[in-house]
Amino acid sequence: MKKQLLIILLFCFSVAVFAQKPALLNLKYEQNYTPTYDEAIEMFKLMDEHYEHAVLLEKGLTDCGKPLHLFVMNSEPEFNPEKIRQQGKTIMLINNGIHAGEPEGIDASLEFADDMLRNKDGMAELLRKTVIVIIPVYNIGGVLNRSAYNRSGQTTPYETGFRGNYANLDLNRDFSKCDSENARSFSKIFAEWNPDVFLDTHTTNGSDHQYSITLIQPSPALYPASMEKYIGSEMVPALYSGMKKCKYELIPYVDYFYDDPKNGIVSSPTGPRYSSGFAGLFHSYGMMTENQIYRNFPDRVKSCYQFIQVLAEFTAENGETIRKTRMEGIRESMEMTKYPVAFEIDTTQFRMIEFKGYKVAKEQISAVTGLPRFGYDLSKPYTAQVKYFDVYQKTEFIDVPEFYILPQNYRLIIEKLDMLQIGYTRLQRDSIIEATLDYIDDFTSPAKPYNGHFYHDKITTHSDKQQVQFYAGDLVIPVRQEKIKYLLEMFEPKASDSFFRWNFFDNVLDQREYFSSYGFEANALKYLNEHPEFKAKFEEKRKTDPEFAKNHRAQLAYIYNNTEWLEKTWKRYPVGKIF
Repeated sequence: MKKQLLIILLFCFSVAVFAQKPALLNLKYEQNYTPTYDEAIEMFKLMDEHYEHAVLLEKGLTDCGKPLHLFVMNSEPEFNPEKIRQQGKTIMLINNGIHAGEPEGIDASLEFADDMLRNKDGMAELLRKTVIVIIPVYNIGGVLNRSAYNRSGQTTPYETGFRGNYANLDLNRDFSKCDSENARSFSKIFAEWNPDVFLDTHTTNGSDHQYSITLIQPSPALYPASMEKYIGSEMVPALYSGMKKCKYELIPYVDYFYDDPKNGIVSSPTGPRYSSGFAGLFHSYGMMTENQIYRNFPDRVKSCYQFIQVLAEFTAENGETIRKTRMEGIRESMEMTKYPVAFEIDTTQFRMIEFKGYKVAKEQISAVTGLPRFGYDLSKPYTAQVKYFDVYQKTEFIDVPEFYILPQNYRLIIEKLDMLQIGYTRLQRDSIIEATLDYIDDFTSPAKPYNGHFYHDKITTHSDKQQVQFYAGDLVIPVRQEKIKYLLEMFEPKASDSFFRWNFFDNVLDQREYFSSYGFEANALKYLNEHPEFKAKFEEKRKTDPEFAKNHRAQLAYIYNNTEWLEKTWKRYPVGKIF
């Protein structure tokens, strides 16, 4: 009898908790107004104070000195991620305002959180299976830099934030290199919460079409086989069908493969510089919504809200499978012997999808200049089947080592490893270790910096096994750990957003020793006399190459560059690999 009474009381408590309540917030997106930073945070604070099943946390700082907030919603007042996981709940993380002129996610998340917590139409039931975590505003410095003149292609809302953050960085190019205080705080959040599903909300100013919202899906080729299959066969189709049942249909992000989208669009893999690609490094299903800039702001907010709801419902209904495929993906990654570092679109494989666009008008007359301009004829909508290219072939692989050895002087990199809770040990004594090291043969770099760095491209390398001096305190990093993809992507020079590409190892690219034509003379002669086989090669080159034979400096350079005189560390990537 007592047990039955307890069950009745618990049921009554549950009904009381999830009974529908009136809306708490007063959002103004219907009037083309998006809240300021202070207004947004105050609204999240209001929900924190009003609902015991939600909390607003401060998690680290941002470049403008203000804290990065985290809003957590659960079916009970438990906000410890470790305990939440022990309860078998799935974790969904939403990031907003990374580009502060793209604010739909801020408004949509506020309204979604209010509706969830007041149990509109029974929404709060989702929290029994899924904990929803929201970063209210990521680019705080950009949101504070508010103006009616920040987003030139956007007519609504009337005022928005600025794309760059307080340090003038594009934060959605900063996740792998992690220069900003924002990204450092985000890394700690991601390591602590380890979300199963991740969503970043954006706005695109690309093609004009009839959709309010588009999706950059998790890039299947960047995931291990079990997760790749789940993305293509279950997750993404379910999100599209879920959206189609509601007011706002979904279309893949319109990235041009041809001048006219009617001729085909392409899905581009999102590497770890981007938030969704960064999430993928940790076997989290990472994706982005891109609202269409040319639709009115209320529709953009409502369609973003609708996607958040569809994604939350899918996550709650399929949480066990999501967690299971993640674990299987981690197992597959940890067993890899080869890892892909380059991909190429397969133009022979595509599928046909429905696309609702507008006729391209290449000869429209500009009302500003009176001259012909590219545009879309909004009076001529069409619905057509178009080619969608989303199959990528893996074109280059590296062998997966068992360990990386990182010299301790790379403190900025070690800081990133610590933020992400990467496991490693340190050498206890100075040691000479046989390791494989890559040499950077060639690369290109831009004439101007990109997001604060001179990003390296077109990298060619060769490897050499050497006896290398390492010192007590250098890091020994086991590769086959849960975060193996992060280690491979960041430490393999050819990976798309590696530490090398982002200039963290540029100190090895110029020589520290050199020779003078006068000063090297005695040592060059001594070397030739002590190494008759090399001397024979040198004399043969002088005989067969007349220009070389007439060039004093070139001959000394040949001796210097092809003997022990040339420093072994020049262009030698300093991270040792143990196989």
